Amino acid sequence: MARYELGAIYKMNGKNGIVYYVRLLTKDCYGVFAPLQGGLNDETFSKTPYRLYFVCNSFPVKRGVWEKILPSLDKTDIKRWKRPDRLANFANFNRKLFLEQCLVYHEDGNLYKCESKEIFIKLVKSGMISNIFNRHENIPAFLMSYYEDYPNNYIIEKKFIHTGTSEYQKEQLEVLNELGFDTKELL
Repeated sequence: MARYELGAIYKMNGKNGIVYYVRLLTKDCYGVFAPLQGGLNDETFSKTPYRLYFVCNSFPVKRGVWEKILPSLDKTDIKRWKRPDRLANFANFNRKLFLEQCLVYHEDGNLYKCESKEIFIKLVKSGMISNIFNRHENIPAFLMSYYEDYPNNYIIEKKFIHTGTSEYQKEQLEVLNELGFDTKELL
């Protein structure tokens, strides 16, 4: 059984031969790195920001589904490998509901009301969103769909805008306007 190691970097195979690199952070949160500029070494990863975050159980790590490519520099350094302080609870299938709720997952794993809608919107637009998966098998398809221009292509997911009743569609477009997106091309 593979080791569950905070700060370690794992390779996740996506579809069509695409490879993603993730770092295990605290609270079963993983940071998915932006495209790498350099070799697979600690220096390259230290200079590469995370593109997005997701939460998933430890099964793929413990069972070796995701290959560990670099061990942690210090697996006991919880401060260094802690997940972000706040991640927005936002999903693109009902933007209005999530914007009205303005809930964030704090570093302790609990869900709280955000201090303000403006702060919530900043979190969402910067990609600080908690994407939660109960099955690791769903993550590669999610990354194939949204990784390239995350969070914009996730927030504006057109298939969710153009489904449902006309009232629902109108609500979703209004939320995108409130989030600061130009919706004229979506009509």
